[in-house]
This record gives sequence, C-alpha cells and structure tokens, in this order.
Amino acid sequence: MKSMKTKALISIALLVSMGSVLHVVEGMIPLPNILLPGAKLGFANIVTLIALYLFGGREAFLVVLLRIFLGSLLGGSFLNVGFFLALSGGMCAFGGLVLGKKAHLSIIAVSIIGALFHNTGQVAAAFIYLQSKEIFWYLLILLPFALPAGLFIGYLSGLFLQYWNRFDLMLKPDFRELHW
Repeated sequence: MKSMKTKALISIALLVSMGSVLHVVEGMIPLPNILLPGAKLGFANIVTLIALYLFGGREAFLVVLLRIFLGSLLGGSFLNVGFFLALSGGMCAFGGLVLGKKAHLSIIAVSIIGALFHNTGQVAAAFIYLQSKEIFWYLLILLPFALPAGLFIGYLSGLFLQYWNRFDLMLKPDFRELHW
C-alpha cells in the first residue's frame, strides 16, 4: 500500500513539473498576436486532463494550482496580471473539466469544455482588472479558437493515457479502451 502512495506522489510531482515546464515554454512560443493578443494553445492543460483521469478531482486541482504557481515563478509572472489571468483561467477550466468528466463525455469533449471555460474565466478576470464590460466582446473572437485547441489538447491527452500502461506508474484503470 505504501508503494502505491509513493508512486502516486511521484506521478503527481512529475505532472506538476511537466505542467510547469509546458506553462513556461508555451509562454515563449511566438504566436501571431495580431488577431488574438495573449492567446496560447493550452499545452499545460494536457497535464490537468491527465491528472483528472488518472487520479481524480482533488489531485488534479492540486496539479493545476501547483503548475500555475511554479510556472509563473519560473516564467517571471508571479503575482502580476498574467498570473491572475492564468489562475482564473486554470480554475475555471478545471471546473469545466470536472463537469464534463462527470457527464461521462469523451476526453476530447471534456477538453473542449475546459478550453471554453478557460477563456471565459480569463476574460472575467480581465474584466475585474480593467473594469470594462467591452472586454467580453473578446470572447466572440476567443471561443471559436478554443474549439480546435481543446480538440487538439484532448487528443494529445488521450494518446498519453493510452500509452500510460507502458510505464511502471500505472495506478488506475487501463486506458487502452479510452472513450474518445
């Protein structure tokens, strides 16, 4: 039993570190910000999905919080506006992921819901910061791009979970027959 707890702790630590690195690296990717200023693909959300499917909500929530805190510390954005946008987006995305998984949707649908919630949470935080309701118009531009991003992140997460059994870290059910 102690071995399973150790494996779980190591797996969560690996997920947090991978998510933190993805958070920082994604911030370095130069996307054309002409149409979508501040937009990112959401690679760090792969780790959140994996944690949710492997361990459940409590552990996935911990992974989200720790990866945002560590990623912002490493990326130099701790406690600035970008940090609070990432935190609000991450928390809202987490809520969407949990709702989608509880509804027994496919991992891709769950990821798309998370992407939509993420954008909504970030715009809500930007509204609090800017005190301008016009920021909500930005959702009309962001939400259509959340669909392909969520699809891509869900697909990558599903692939990772299918190959999880090849490692000696398996803690939960077999993902070879993952519901797409």
